[in-house]
Amino acid sequence: MVKRRINSGHCLKIALVGCGRASADHLKAIHFFERRRFVELAAIVDMNAKAIESALAVRPSRFKRPSISDNIDDILEKTSIDLTVIATPPVSHFSLAEKALNANSHLIVEKPLTLDLGEADKMIALARERKRKLAVGMKYRYIPGVREIKDFIDSGVIGDILYGSTSVRWGHDQAYYDQARWFGTWERDGGALMNQSIHAVDLMAWLMNATPLTATAVLLRQCHEMEAADLAVGTLTLCDNRLLHIEGTTNTNPKEKSASFFLRCERGTVSASIAGGVPKISVISDDGRKHQRRLLLHALKNRIKRDGAGVIRRLGNPYTFMYGDMLDAIDMDRMPLAHGEVGRDALTIVLSLFQAAREGRTVSYPPVDFALRDMVGFFD
Repeated sequence: MVKRRINSGHCLKIALVGCGRASADHLKAIHFFERRRFVELAAIVDMNAKAIESALAVRPSRFKRPSISDNIDDILEKTSIDLTVIATPPVSHFSLAEKALNANSHLIVEKPLTLDLGEADKMIALARERKRKLAVGMKYRYIPGVREIKDFIDSGVIGDILYGSTSVRWGHDQAYYDQARWFGTWERDGGALMNQSIHAVDLMAWLMNATPLTATAVLLRQCHEMEAADLAVGTLTLCDNRLLHIEGTTNTNPKEKSASFFLRCERGTVSASIAGGVPKISVISDDGRKHQRRLLLHALKNRIKRDGAGVIRRLGNPYTFMYGDMLDAIDMDRMPLAHGEVGRDALTIVLSLFQAAREGRTVSYPPVDFALRDMVGFFD
């Protein structure tokens, strides 16, 4: 695949829109493929000039300086952009994506895809109409080994899935929420479940091939001065007599961020965790056989085959593999691993849990006549 990209003679021009917290790992991934001449960072857009300068400061000096602007329209009018990366606050995702798609650019959009189901559907439809690839930054799917573990689960070796659970304990202090007015609000952030936990929600739904039927949830605001919830606990009932339990909070120690995942099948257990940036994975069948080593070695060989031995130094950045998958999706005219519908489905699950908490009852999936704005005033 690497040789095919080089021989194609076309270096994809990328525009990065947004230079905030979410942009750092995107830049590392872009630089990785820029060194291989697969892409060129042609433009950076942000309304904050200091943020742009910070992004340029970590850019290797041998690379061409990108065009800079505080307006995406200016860039799209002057430059032919092949791939637009949107790493701005969620409320702006749809309007920026619409402009990029109308300029015939492929898209990578940070999570959540949008905060509104109608906008999500319009973005997906426009990408389909324009025949452009749309990926959402659900990075847990791209952690090396996760795809191989999913294939192993789907093979049925350890039987059908029974139930799953995930806990996201992604602690933040009050200073985190105080840094911007929209942090911790319902309509622009969504709180601990929408913001910090949606990666895990997506991963578990994907691993379980989940088709939700109903949702129930409890939301609390315990430790922070904010509008939305800093603790969410919910359960989804799924087709085929299965359950998915979800916990997400920012109330834990900010220095010890962690996420854990548990999946029980008829004849085996899959468990994983990320704590302090260090992943741990266990895949054990009930007869005592451990499968994780073989699966992880297979994953490593696959990544090296695709992107070269240099990718070993990038194993800690899932965005590297997201960009590699996006380049392949464009080359091979296939859907990205985390395509637009993936982002919409994760949003739908979170909104279902919100509706259940708001109405104090078990609700059917998907939510009906419900939007994030309906959560405003929940704790009043």
